[in-house]
Amino acid sequence: MVRYIPAIIVALFVLLPAGCSHSAETGDSNFSYRVETVSDGLEHPWGMVFLPGENDLALVTERPGRLNLVDLGSGSRIPVSGLPKIAAAGQGGLLDVALHPAFDDNRFVYLSYAAAGAASGQLATHVCQGRLDVRAATISDVTVLIVAEPFVSESAHFGSRLVFDNQNRLYVTTGDRRNRDSAQDLTSLHGKTLRIGDDGAIPPDNPFVGHGYAHPAIFSYGHRNSQGMAVHPETGEIWQNEHGQRGGDEINILVKGGNFGWPIATYSREYATRRPIGVLPPEHEETVDPIYYWENSGFPPSGMAFYTGDAFEKWQGNLFVGGLRERCLARFEVTGRTVAQAECLLADRNLRIRDVRVNPADGFLYVLVDARQAPLIRIRPASR
Repeated sequence: MVRYIPAIIVALFVLLPAGCSHSAETGDSNFSYRVETVSDGLEHPWGMVFLPGENDLALVTERPGRLNLVDLGSGSRIPVSGLPKIAAAGQGGLLDVALHPAFDDNRFVYLSYAAAGAASGQLATHVCQGRLDVRAATISDVTVLIVAEPFVSESAHFGSRLVFDNQNRLYVTTGDRRNRDSAQDLTSLHGKTLRIGDDGAIPPDNPFVGHGYAHPAIFSYGHRNSQGMAVHPETGEIWQNEHGQRGGDEINILVKGGNFGWPIATYSREYATRRPIGVLPPEHEETVDPIYYWENSGFPPSGMAFYTGDAFEKWQGNLFVGGLRERCLARFEVTGRTVAQAECLLADRNLRIRDVRVNPADGFLYVLVDARQAPLIRIRPASR
């Protein structure tokens, strides 16, 4: 358990700028809430995770290649050393971060990131495992678990959310790298959801194990670029959102071996001509329909989380999805497999929302904004 911050880390926190520089109250149809700036000046932050224990600490990634240990009370942060070599290019860089479900015992942290191959300018999404030492603010024993090959020169559509299921299997999203046909190619790891063991091994019940033509790490395919993924707190199903093209952004529930349509069945349209791409999902019997989609110009969605805390009783079980183009945090009411957008929080602030998480320690929502000088913000009840 993380029970204290050593003196050297305390000193470093004190030397860095404090957070909580802004607080404001706003309201919705249910109650008022407060929006606070926890820490500011982050450069394109991408993912975050809360460290269990009593010290109110989080790990926050920045796309240029920095991992920060953030004090959620003061907003101060220090860099974590020992990271693998990261290629910050285009939409690539240091992306998501996740903790092993038994982090208290093994201290394992997982990172997704873009890195270069042997050929100049060739990049691929990587996932590594390392052991976090909070006292030293360092990661050691870094091991690359999987590389979403092939390496290509395109610097966009890396995916790349990470979540664990209740059997300690790690799910990884990968983008199509702007080669749309690769999402249907089962020899390529582009445009897929991958599932690996916590040590990188291929689970024997993965859907394409034993199929000589398909990569055994693939769990689902036909994805364009998924940047949000969360485990349903009651069913254990993996929910995922995905970028469309000129509309057609989706929320999906993953199906083992499922084909989610891109680019043969989608609500997306061509950028230049606005003509449909493929057929509509209900017209293709072999693809899985989204449970929700944005039909017109798009949202497009990024980080997502189910609300499971105690601070917002009326939001219990709701789904929160970050909006990049719409610049808001969408709240969805969920009934079984049906979702309905109830409101868009933070819409008056003009913020590209990259990630959202619920802190188990306080039940508050924490939101990362995508900008060159970006804040980590907290949403809490106005009465607390």
